[in-house]
Amino acid sequence: MPVVSVSATGWGPDAILRSSNRVRESTNMSSPTLPRSLIRMLGRRRARTLVGWSLLTVTTAAIALVIALLFDVIVARLPEMADLPVSLSWLRAHFPIIVFWLLFLISARIVWKEYEQEPQVAARASLRRHLGRQRKRSALHSQTELTTAEQRTQQLGAVLQMNRSLRERLARTLADQQGGIKLRDSLLNMAQEALLMTDAAGVVLGASPAAATLLRCPRESLIGRRFADSVPLYQDDREQFRDYPLANFLTRVLESTSSIPQIQQARLLNHENEPVPVIVTSSSVVDVKNAPLGAIVRINRSDSESAPASAPHPGLSLADAEMENWTTTLLSREPFERRIDELLAEAKSAGTQHVALFLRIDDLDHINDEKGYWAGEQALWHAAKNLAMSIVESGTGYRYSNARFAALLIGHDEARAAEVAERVRLHAENNDLIWNGQQIRCTFSIALVPITRETNERAELLAAAETLLSEAKNRGGNQVLQRIPDEAAKNRHRDDQVWLDWLLPRMKDGRAHLISQEMRPLTEPDGLPLMEFFIRVEDDDGVWLEPGHYLPAVERLRQSHRVDLWTLQSLITAAANNPRILESHVAVSLNLAPSSLLEPEFGTSVFELLAAADVPAEKLCLEIGEAFAINQTSVVQRFMELLRPTGVRFALDRCHTTMGVTQLRHLPFDYMKIHPSVTANISHDALDRTHLEWICKAAHLLNRRTAAINIESTDAVDWLKSAGVDYVQGSAINKMGSVMI
Repeated sequence: MPVVSVSATGWGPDAILRSSNRVRESTNMSSPTLPRSLIRMLGRRRARTLVGWSLLTVTTAAIALVIALLFDVIVARLPEMADLPVSLSWLRAHFPIIVFWLLFLISARIVWKEYEQEPQVAARASLRRHLGRQRKRSALHSQTELTTAEQRTQQLGAVLQMNRSLRERLARTLADQQGGIKLRDSLLNMAQEALLMTDAAGVVLGASPAAATLLRCPRESLIGRRFADSVPLYQDDREQFRDYPLANFLTRVLESTSSIPQIQQARLLNHENEPVPVIVTSSSVVDVKNAPLGAIVRINRSDSESAPASAPHPGLSLADAEMENWTTTLLSREPFERRIDELLAEAKSAGTQHVALFLRIDDLDHINDEKGYWAGEQALWHAAKNLAMSIVESGTGYRYSNARFAALLIGHDEARAAEVAERVRLHAENNDLIWNGQQIRCTFSIALVPITRETNERAELLAAAETLLSEAKNRGGNQVLQRIPDEAAKNRHRDDQVWLDWLLPRMKDGRAHLISQEMRPLTEPDGLPLMEFFIRVEDDDGVWLEPGHYLPAVERLRQSHRVDLWTLQSLITAAANNPRILESHVAVSLNLAPSSLLEPEFGTSVFELLAAADVPAEKLCLEIGEAFAINQTSVVQRFMELLRPTGVRFALDRCHTTMGVTQLRHLPFDYMKIHPSVTANISHDALDRTHLEWICKAAHLLNRRTAAINIESTDAVDWLKSAGVDYVQGSAINKMGSVMI
């Protein structure tokens, strides 16, 4: 029979199980199998532990029983043990139990020490060693990181200091460069002669207003081009002079490296393809090492003709080429505003005086309403021609808005400027437009505003001009005003402030509302409509006033951006509270005031509103007027580029494609809302229908949708649909939308 050996180091339930297994293996018996029910109830590990403890208990009991039997045998063989005291008799009777518990306690102690105490002590010691090593590694790592961070901080500080130094040097260099450019431009602008300045490569850097007038082109179109391309000169002594260009004239001047002027008689072909006899004087500009830096060119007319005849002549309808010439002769709003700012700075620093003339076409709205869109366009072109012809060599003309013109008279006092303004007015009065056999008067109301040291900023200048033009309109138009009546100025400012104080509290206390009007789809009847929102403000008597009552005053005070931001925030909140508004429409739109887009921080504020909105920005559409987009193309482009990442859409409002296809390509509008003057007469005017079809085709080629607005008759809907208009809006469709906020 195999012997089961139990040692002190191998004592315990697991040891018993292992010994039992060895016994069974030695006797070729199968290893004990744990009951499946016990495994399911306790798990294999706990079942093994329970079985081990049971075997330990049984083994201990067997050993105790053997010792007790041996004890009884010994006692039976000793006669002297027969008469034992009662206490010893009790010990003899209970000896097996006592031995069992003693053995069991000793075994349990050995097991606890082997499997509980010593592993715990070893685990604690191992954990202490591990934590010690980890602390050492952490301390070493922290020290390394601290050292690395200090080194990187020092390196970053050095780089930042170097960057700061470079930026300061760059800022000083740019300031010096800008100062030099401003000084150069100021000198050129003050010059009464036709002067051009080039660099060493013969590229035009600057030109005086007289040079632009002589060449019949905007100054901006001269700058950056080669002198030979901008100023085509030909030999004057040839009958067929166009075959004999004056080649390498400026190149010889630059190569001479001499400051002695070179004079050449030539014939100039201006940008209207008109030959002008001139005398060209040019001298090279050199540095201290006698290296050429550029050249200064002066051009004087050699004939006695100084300006076109100003005698009245019968008005004629302008041909397309002639319209293009006269409209491009006048510069746009951006160079006008830039030039105004330069003259204001010059007046403050040097005390010089200049005069700005602001012109408005009388009854232009009446011409558009009565004669149609094309008659209004012809009136604008005719007015541009009259202005350009009457200020030749007196100043520079600008078209700074759709129906506003201006002229800057450099170095003029008010008396001389008044003479020029009167000449412009008389020229327009004596030269009517002939349109389809009808004579149309295109007279000017002119505001004369001096630019002096006391003029604070451009906005003040424009506000004074608008006040004068308003007063001229009230007096019947066709006149020159140069002094704002004190009472009119006070009333205008007081009325503007009253309107602002009236509006702002109503925007806060819930008396400003948004109303809606849908744009129904035409080409896709089952498609979703667009919805436009308009602001209305409740008066004390409960009447909801349109923006025309208060918005002009708010714009003059430069506060329109507050109204637009409130409107946009209200629309976003309403759309978030009522998701069905966005679900049932392609997009919801609102119109932005032009003066808001001119505010530097307006675009950033709109971006923050859209980024924080709880509605998708691609469901919102911002409308920008075409007249503003024409005059402030770069402002509109920057605004759209800033907001494009949000996904918001844009619409070109009141569009009749005055801006041209080039600008339409570069300004990524999603919708084009067609000006009412284009669609007013389409039912009986074939020219207007053709114009409308062209707009729709151009829009579709650019992947944009069109909408006809202010449609008041259902008879026009079929014509609009046949022309390809995508959406239609107006009282003929629905007077008021279903959403009011």
